[in-house]
Amino acid sequence: MAGEPTALRRSARDPSAFGDFYRAESEALLVFFARRTLDTQIALDLTAETFAQAFAGRARFRGRTDEEARGYLYAIAHRMLARYWRRGRVERRAVERLGLRVPHVTEDDHAAIDERAGLDRLRPAIREQLRRLSHEQQEAVVLRVVEELPYEEIALRLRIPEDAVRARVSRGLRALGPRLRALTVEGGPDD
Repeated sequence: MAGEPTALRRSARDPSAFGDFYRAESEALLVFFARRTLDTQIALDLTAETFAQAFAGRARFRGRTDEEARGYLYAIAHRMLARYWRRGRVERRAVERLGLRVPHVTEDDHAAIDERAGLDRLRPAIREQLRRLSHEQQEAVVLRVVEELPYEEIALRLRIPEDAVRARVSRGLRALGPRLRALTVEGGPDD
């Protein structure tokens, strides 16, 4: 119906309306995170925190369309994902402040999420792209991104200066970036 406020906007006055917004957007947002993290549990945590922050800030939302509400949600999602990559952990401040629980999921739930996100197809494709890097870049990227080791520790392991580690990781990620973006961004209204 034209002129009717979005569920997100209505939820500022009627918190129960947020459930409509959640039901409309949660699966796509979960797939968005799963395709970028390749980890179902992290995707669930990021989804919960994103919705918690959207709920906490819903009174500030001024958009009038569902597309604007979706844009608001994905702006939060991008910030959450950037924070996750920077810090190596999911921020849970809004979830904790609101007293929410991240839903427990079964192995079947994990498998269903993996299937919806296409992770069985993405994981081997990403491994193949990683193999295309030089051995030095591949080793540095795996230690930094996959094993989440600090640069200092990687330098000690590889017996090279920390600046050289940073350069290898940077060059490797720069080479992987366009290839991985093409593999992982399908299905999100964000890019």
